[in-house]
Amino acid sequence: MPRLTYALLALVAGAMIAAQAPINARLRLTLGSPVGSALVSFAVGLVLLAGVTVAVGDAGNLRAVGSGPWWAYLGGALGAVFVVVTLLAAPRIGVTATFVAVILGQVLAAALIDRFGLIGQDAIALTWERVLAIGLLLASLALLVRG
Repeated sequence: MPRLTYALLALVAGAMIAAQAPINARLRLTLGSPVGSALVSFAVGLVLLAGVTVAVGDAGNLRAVGSGPWWAYLGGALGAVFVVVTLLAAPRIGVTATFVAVILGQVLAAALIDRFGLIGQDAIALTWERVLAIGLLLASLALLVRG
């Protein structure tokens, strides 16, 4: 697939994540629990992924589970924390402020990963352009949450 296709897929996925926060917040109102809502959300995702795995016939080598480094298995835990935090934050500060904060957190972590070559990535310098971009995101967040 062309690079533009991957960028468009990421754009759509980002839009879906933005919609996920108010959807999960509504589920929280129904269930009365942020953790229970996250559990239901992940259970629905698990069922969907299991169905796709069976339909596509691509489970990879599931016998290799456990053979990777310990940190390679943290993705689901990080996703669970993300879902709970966003469903708590979105109703209180709005979806826009929530996701500017999410994006800022992602960019800060990505900049550190790039700068120091963490988690198996090649090191990439922290240039003034990257610092400026992070600063602009920080200014955006400050404007959105003030008052």
